[in-house]
Amino acid sequence: MKSYFINNPLFRILAPVVFGVLVYLLVLLINNDVRLVNDLFLSEEVYVFIAAAFISFESMRLVIVLLHRFTPEKYANIRPFIQIVLSSFISVVLVMFGFNLYFTYVVGFSMSNTQFYLFTILFTVTSLLYNILYLSNYYLQRENTLKLNLEKQQRQVLELEMMEFKNDINPDLLYESLESLIGIMYRDVEKAEEYIDSLASTYRYVLSNRQEELVTLQQEVLAARNLISLLNEKHNGQIKFESSLTVEDEQTMLIPGSLSLIIESVIRNTIITRFEPFVIRCYREDDYITLQSKLNDKLILHSASQHAFTRLQKSYSLYSDLPLIQVKAYDENYIKLPIVKVLEETDVNP
Repeated sequence: MKSYFINNPLFRILAPVVFGVLVYLLVLLINNDVRLVNDLFLSEEVYVFIAAAFISFESMRLVIVLLHRFTPEKYANIRPFIQIVLSSFISVVLVMFGFNLYFTYVVGFSMSNTQFYLFTILFTVTSLLYNILYLSNYYLQRENTLKLNLEKQQRQVLELEMMEFKNDINPDLLYESLESLIGIMYRDVEKAEEYIDSLASTYRYVLSNRQEELVTLQQEVLAARNLISLLNEKHNGQIKFESSLTVEDEQTMLIPGSLSLIIESVIRNTIITRFEPFVIRCYREDDYITLQSKLNDKLILHSASQHAFTRLQKSYSLYSDLPLIQVKAYDENYIKLPIVKVLEETDVNP
C-alpha cells in the first residue's frame, strides 16, 4: 500500500488544495459569479472547499486502506465495487455534513436545495474520479509486479540452467585433463590418444544424457571407469575401482552422472598418496548402491564438489523416498545411492 499515490504525503497535502480551488471555481462558474475570482484567496469559501476536498480524499483513503487490509482474499473480485460504493457514500456524507455545519454556524442559514444537490453531485463525481485513479494505479502496479516477478523467475531459470550447464561441463576436470594431456603427449603419443578417448567418452556421456531422467547402473559404471582413468593420470594410477555388482544389479536405475559425481567428490576430498592404492568399492545393499573407500579427508575440502553433492541429494529426494546417505565410520567412508524404482503402468482390459 505504501507505493500507491494516495499514501504519498505530498499528494495528500497538495491535491486537496488544488482540487478544492478547482471545485470552488466550478461553483462560481455555475452560479455565474466569476467576478469573485479576483478575490479568490481572500474569500473564506475557497478554504471551505479545500477543507471539504481534504475530508473527501482522506475518508476515501481510509476506506481503501481498511478494505485492503481486512477484506478476505475470496472477496478480491468484488472489492473494487464495494470500495467505490462505500468510499463514495462515506465521503459525500461527511462532506455534506461539514457544509451543513458551515452554513448553519458560520453563514447563519441552511443550504438551499440547489446548493445541496450541486455539492452532492460535485463530490460524488470527485469520489468516482478518486476511485478511478486509485484502481488504475492499483491494476497498473499489479500488472507491473506480475511482469517483474515473471522476469525474475526467467532470470532465475536462466541462472539455474547456466549453473547446470557449468556443472555438466565440469571446468575443473576439463582443465586438469587438458594439462595432463599436454604432459602425456611429450612422453607417449599412443597413451595420449587413449587419454583423449577417455576424455571424449566422459563428456559425451555427460552431454548426451542431459535430457534423460534416469539411466542404468551399467552406463554409470562405464562412465565412472572413464572418469577414474582421467583422474589416475594426476594420481599416478593409484585409484582403483572394484565392482561386485551382478548383471541384474547393473540394470537398476540411477540419476545420470550420480556415480561419476560421487567418485569425483570422494577423490577430490581425499588425500591420496603414491605409497598406497586408493580403492573405491561398489556393491549393492538392499535398495542402495554403496560406494566404500578409505577415509582420509583433506584439510580443505573442494567446495564445488561439495555443492554438487548437495544438489545430487536434493535431486534424489524428488525420485525416491530413500535419502542419499554419507556415513563416515571406522576409517571408512560410505556413500549410499538409493535405487530409483520405475513403476510401470499395466493395462487392464474389461
